[in-house]
Amino acid sequence: MSYQIVPATLYEAQNAYRRLQCQMNMGDPATTIVEIKTFLKMYPEVALPYNDLGVLYSRVGEKLLSLACYEKANRIQPGNPSIIKNLAEFYFVELGWVDDAIMMLTQLLNSFPDDTDLLRLMVDISRRVGREQEAQLFSQRLSELEQKDSAITDVHVCDVSPAASPVSGRPDVAREETTTESAPVTDNLEDILARIRQTLSQETTDVARQPSLAADELYRRAQEQLSARDDDQALLTLEQLVTQEPDNALAHNDLGVLHTRRGDLEQALLHHETAVRNNPANTTFQKNLAALYYSCLGRTDEAITIYTRLLREYPDDVEVLTALAIISAANRLGEQARLFIGRVIELEPWNTEARNFLAGL
Repeated sequence: MSYQIVPATLYEAQNAYRRLQCQMNMGDPATTIVEIKTFLKMYPEVALPYNDLGVLYSRVGEKLLSLACYEKANRIQPGNPSIIKNLAEFYFVELGWVDDAIMMLTQLLNSFPDDTDLLRLMVDISRRVGREQEAQLFSQRLSELEQKDSAITDVHVCDVSPAASPVSGRPDVAREETTTESAPVTDNLEDILARIRQTLSQETTDVARQPSLAADELYRRAQEQLSARDDDQALLTLEQLVTQEPDNALAHNDLGVLHTRRGDLEQALLHHETAVRNNPANTTFQKNLAALYYSCLGRTDEAITIYTRLLREYPDDVEVLTALAIISAANRLGEQARLFIGRVIELEPWNTEARNFLAGL
């Protein structure tokens, strides 16, 4: 029987994490990582700890783990601005996925037009895609907001003295100047974002004009190469396919399998997680990711999370039951292992491997 602590509500879990943040040793990333991972064993459905882990892993040079944590935080709480900014910045800076970063940040900026961190990112990205005019507009808006914050700070300092009062007119003048100068940027924000997206659309159009095989034909060719055990050519074909169709989950899944065979676990993880992100309903993609987590990366908790979620949806899935039996046995949870493998034998009485596994427990 499991005695894992389960929070009564998400609100309780979030409060528990706020208390932990007050106690964490932020000066020591390694210690803080351990503290957060311990917390997540009890409260695995809270997004912000994964986001914080992403920041910490990035600081210690664990880029792959950082990306995985940002992605997981975004899956749990997809509308959180802080998480989106961190993930988009990682895409932009570490992976060079400028298109993805643009789409994420422009959508976010529509909702939060005065977010200074967002504006800074948009300045950098606008220059990256050759939109210097838009970069200057974002930079202008950023300067205005910073000046406004500085003016508000000055007013608060002055308010300490009874002699300083709005009679001087300073706060009103500051607001009028800000409104007058920022109106063009604010009024045209959607136009500015549309022009940046237009650059993205133009790049996509240019790629489409280049002669290339259809995605279906490329995937068929890759399957033929796999059948012929020509993994090197299959890898090249699938990489060409995901260049044309970055959201092709089937291709990403197959690339994950191929990279696992070659021992390139970093690329395998990237492609398996992309496959699940692009098609989260596909059970095969989820199983492959869970298997990679457990068998190759030692990330048992994350594998268990995927398997148990699948088991709730598909209680008679023999592969999931077998995987949970193996993990339970490896962790000396014999009773749980017998329970899972026993269910496999009920579903498949002819399954000799399951019977041998049970006899060995």
